Order: sequence, then C-alpha cells, then structure tokens
Amino acid sequence: MVITTKNINMQTPAYTITVGEIIGEFEKVKTRQLKKAVLEKHKGVPAFQHLLRGIFDPKVQWTITEEPDYVKDVETPEGAEPNTLYQELPNCSIFVKGHPASAKLKPQRTKELLIQVLESLGDSEASLYMQMLKKKSKVKGLTSKLVLEVFPNMYKEGG
Repeated sequence: MVITTKNINMQTPAYTITVGEIIGEFEKVKTRQLKKAVLEKHKGVPAFQHLLRGIFDPKVQWTITEEPDYVKDVETPEGAEPNTLYQELPNCSIFVKGHPASAKLKPQRTKELLIQVLESLGDSEASLYMQMLKKKSKVKGLTSKLVLEVFPNMYKEGG
C-alpha cells in the first residue's frame, strides 16, 4: 500500500480584503498623500470603484433617501459576515432612480430589500452602503476631488 500526501507547501488563496477594511485603511492614514496612495493601492477593486461612483457621481441618483430601521450586526468579525459589498454592489441597481429594475418595485418592497441587504452586511459595510445611497461620505478625507485624481475618468463632477 502506498500512502501519498498532498503537497503541504501549496499556496492557499489570499484573503480578500473587504471594502470596509479598505476604508478602514484609508481612515488610518493621516495625510492627503497617504490617503491618495491607499486609493491607488486598491484601484483595481471593482466593488470599491462602484462604491465611490455611487457616492460621488452626480448622475447616479438613488430611490432611497433615509435609512430604515434594521438590526445591525456588531458581533460578527469584519470579513466573516454572510454577505459583503462584493456581492451587493453589483445588484444595487434596484435602488437607482430610473433603472428598469427599480421601476418594477413598490416603495415598501424597495424598503424591505434594503433592510435585507443591510442586515446581511457587517456594520461597517452596511454603513458604507447607506452613505452611498444617501450620497454623503462620512469618511474623513474621502472627497470627490481626491477620487477624481485617482480615477480621472470615473465620472464628471457637477453632472
């Protein structure tokens, strides 16, 4: 009988940083230059770009104007939640004014879907999602001007 073992030196997949952790990294650095470097470092993360566009692009208008009551997940460690912005941001068109997906929804159903999304996300990512829908960043130093320096073709300021 031959016993074989798998190569224990095989690489394991790298941990994927959450969008909330990217923002946390951004908030930890103090200077504008370092904040810009964090944006540059994560420039290739589509979900991060989508969040920034959702917050700052004046052409993107949301049907949501206020945060609904929902149960916040403050116990699950960051990155261990059942859902992340990586899954939710591509589906947020249901909250975009004028989008065919949002046109089919009644206001009550829209609110129910938003609550489901928020409750499935960790606290920091749920907060970011609501900041996007309200078009108001609460992240110190995260401005449209800085975003456009790193992503010059993402959108045009002023519509």
